[in-house]
Amino acid sequence: MAFSGCDCRKEAPVAPTPVPAPTKAPVPPQEEAPPPVSADAPPVADAPVAESGFLTAPMRVLTLGGTPLKGMAPIATYNPNAFDTPIATGSLTDADGLSSIRFPASEKVALRAWDPDLRYFPNNFLEVLPNSGTIQETLEIRMVQAGILFAALILPNHQPVSGEEVGLMLIHPVYGPWWPAESVTNDRGEVVFDRIPPGKFLLRLKVSSGPSVEVGETYIAPAEPTALGQIQLQ
Repeated sequence: MAFSGCDCRKEAPVAPTPVPAPTKAPVPPQEEAPPPVSADAPPVADAPVAESGFLTAPMRVLTLGGTPLKGMAPIATYNPNAFDTPIATGSLTDADGLSSIRFPASEKVALRAWDPDLRYFPNNFLEVLPNSGTIQETLEIRMVQAGILFAALILPNHQPVSGEEVGLMLIHPVYGPWWPAESVTNDRGEVVFDRIPPGKFLLRLKVSSGPSVEVGETYIAPAEPTALGQIQLQ
């Protein structure tokens, strides 16, 4: 699978305005048969035909500041979190941030963009309702740079969590479980989670030996470290 005053993960679903399908113009009858095509003439490409049951959406992927992003993949999922496998994926964006995506017309989907290198995360997604009609406008997705989270974890016996695997779950205040991450503590119990979505989340941390902790709503800044300080597990 998700990334302006820096409310960087406030999702703003947008339903593209339905556009009526173009009316098919009547074709006048031909009075004469067309002239034969020379064997030396170049082949004529077939006109594109809209495939029944699918929509194609042109997309542009930009930074929050409006700079086009190359190498981003448009994706369509049923839900805009990290757990839904995309039902459709477009080709990577070009130097102008442009691409397109083809997806089932009968499904309600969330369109967004995915950075294969996790340097950026989508700041918005676009909700397309079933049978919305032809999408003629170019849909824009804004991306924000990844955040970095670090903390020092202490066991209930006040010893540092040394050399243990730590699982992190970011929980969106509206959409629920949003993004999982894993890392390993050093000898001092320090742990770093890099390349995670910025924004406001509830945090749930759990170490491999069992202790865990929940941290109230926390703002993870984009493109810079966010320090949680020392956290005692339970």
